[in-house]
Amino acid sequence: MKILLTIHVLAAVIWVGGSIAMHILGRRVLNRGDNREIHAFSMEVNKVAMRLYAPTSLILLLAGIFLVDKAGYDFSQAWIAIALVGWLFSFIVGVGYYGPQDKKLQLLVAERGADDPGVAANVRSALNVNSVEVSILVLIVIDMTLKPGA
Repeated sequence: MKILLTIHVLAAVIWVGGSIAMHILGRRVLNRGDNREIHAFSMEVNKVAMRLYAPTSLILLLAGIFLVDKAGYDFSQAWIAIALVGWLFSFIVGVGYYGPQDKKLQLLVAERGADDPGVAANVRSALNVNSVEVSILVLIVIDMTLKPGA
């Protein structure tokens, strides 16, 4: 069980900590106002999201599910249900929003170039959604730490 907990916590650190860091960097890049830099940053973030955050979030989920079983918890407990709903929200945002948003950005760049003002607007919109997502991820960490109702 200690190994599962370690895997679960490490996955949370990588996913949540990395998301916070990328969000801060994204805001800094956006504030500089260089559309080419903003586009390049967005492309890098999407690579990191697909190669690191997506698999890490799945590892976190699987380790968490096994922990619930091994520790004798129940999925109906509030703190577990809250965490699962938050994870699902993040998954839906990742698949249903970030993917299509990135396709719009790539189409915009192909049609108008990376200097187009729409680049910053697209990334700003994604970062605004990401503000909500990162806040929810932090709340999940608090939820998992305090375990309300346990």
